[in-house]
Amino acid sequence: MELVRYLLPHFAAGCLAGLVAAAAIVATDLGSLLALMQHSPEGWLGGVLLAFGFVVTFGSVAVGSAIQQIGQQE
Repeated sequence: MELVRYLLPHFAAGCLAGLVAAAAIVATDLGSLLALMQHSPEGWLGGVLLAFGFVVTFGSVAVGSAIQQIGQQE
């Protein structure tokens, strides 16, 4: 249980970073992604899939780096 309590904040921070990164990509219209989403009838679905992919990826990276740092002393 202690491990879960240690990893949960790292996972939450990674998920938040993933949402921020996905929002920044859409907000800056990188690669005309926002225009594509606006002109597509199901553009919201692309945004959801982008956000979900970023959340999973960034959350996993944060948890992985937290696991690697468990044995290190400060």
